[in-house]
Amino acid sequence: MPRPLRLALLALAGLAAAFLVALGASALLDRPAQIASLSATVEARKPEVWAVLTDFAAYDEWNPVLREASGEAREGSTLELEAALPGHDPESLDAEVLIARPDKKLRWQDRLVVPGLRDWEYEFVLEPLEPGRVLIVQQLRVEGLLAPFADEDAAREALVLMADALRERLAQPR
Repeated sequence: MPRPLRLALLALAGLAAAFLVALGASALLDRPAQIASLSATVEARKPEVWAVLTDFAAYDEWNPVLREASGEAREGSTLELEAALPGHDPESLDAEVLIARPDKKLRWQDRLVVPGLRDWEYEFVLEPLEPGRVLIVQQLRVEGLLAPFADEDAAREALVLMADALRERLAQPR
């Protein structure tokens, strides 16, 4: 094998090894990361809020960001989602439910190809304020090597859109 070709292959192997090390470190350290969070108050009881948030089949009726959803709010299950952040094309996600505590917390995660490349995690937490009022804390976290390229403004706008749509949905008679 000619020396220039050997050197090119060696350099390519070195780059591949460096990428794999960076990918592994990113997956282990959850870095880099971008986080968007929002807290919103709704006029409803926790069970009502939980029922709307976990009725995935009805997301297409009210949720402007997660336009389609199916699955169960059960740890270890898979949710099939179509997410459309403002200004972006819709993206299909196969998210694993990491935490499902009825009337309290739901967290799921979608990974692009392998852990540490682009991990997309969404969580909402329900905190009671007083009878008939709940604080909903939403967090969207993007981790991995591609995290610096995530659109943080679109993520924040998506959380606002979802909070507003959830308020409207809870105000509708059921």
